Amino acid sequence: MIKIAYKKNITQIYYDNLANREFQKENNKTLKELFDEKFKTEFDCTLEDLLYGSFEKLQEIKDRLGDMSKRDDVKELFNYETKFQKHISKFFEQYVEVHTCYFCNIEFINTFMTKDEKIKNGFTLDHYIDKGKYPYLALSLYNLIPSCYTCNSKVKRVHSVETLSPASTHFDFDNKVKFKTFMQNRNLQIDCEDDFALLLKEDFSDIYKQYIDVFELDGRYKYHKYKVIEMINRRKEYPDSRIKELALLTQKTEEEVKQDLFSEYLFEDDNLHKRPLSKLVKDIFSELGLA
Repeated sequence: MIKIAYKKNITQIYYDNLANREFQKENNKTLKELFDEKFKTEFDCTLEDLLYGSFEKLQEIKDRLGDMSKRDDVKELFNYETKFQKHISKFFEQYVEVHTCYFCNIEFINTFMTKDEKIKNGFTLDHYIDKGKYPYLALSLYNLIPSCYTCNSKVKRVHSVETLSPASTHFDFDNKVKFKTFMQNRNLQIDCEDDFALLLKEDFSDIYKQYIDVFELDGRYKYHKYKVIEMINRRKEYPDSRIKELALLTQKTEEEVKQDLFSEYLFEDDNLHKRPLSKLVKDIFSELGLA
């Protein structure tokens, strides 16, 4: 739902973090040495391609190499769980902005400090392209999506999502898909949650339909209709005339007043990942004529 916010110049750091790790059972050879020795010719790509190739590059490699779920030698080298998981998690804590689930924007998944001053995190890393079928992509930076437990383990699981990933530079879910209430009553006379719908609507295409279905977004967001009612009630309390009065009184812009009343990230698309339900609030804010 939200494009991942990566910090700048992280690919070489990620590569060095993994490529130089040694395998004791292989005479302390590194991942780089073992890949070049065993798979570089067969795969016809570099370890760099696999570790930090773009999402589109990973899709191209997947389509070319295909299912390798029965290749124990590949699974052994790219063993995410036993060899690399803790190192990759630490990398994401340091170099990727992790606040809310990038799939659903419902749950906080932030890092936090324990009482004994250890850093912990609330995220799981989902392999967008299934690592079971395509084990050679198990360590790929742009195949790993910081997500909540519900998205990763309860709804997506091993389902394939044949659409753009939040890790892709071309991921434009926020622009293409909008929350809509389809309210017929323009006077905002809404008394309860049954008085309106709340659905994600993609205009003029269905690129993200599977994404919406796999992550059960329409069903999960029905619970959050209360947020829409809160916004409607606040909108009725603060019509345009009242917002203008407050702007004059506080010597703020009308935009700043709207941010104070509704959400600080209403006009900051690059910061939607920082708060739960921020896309919902922004889209309904627009539908209510406040944008």
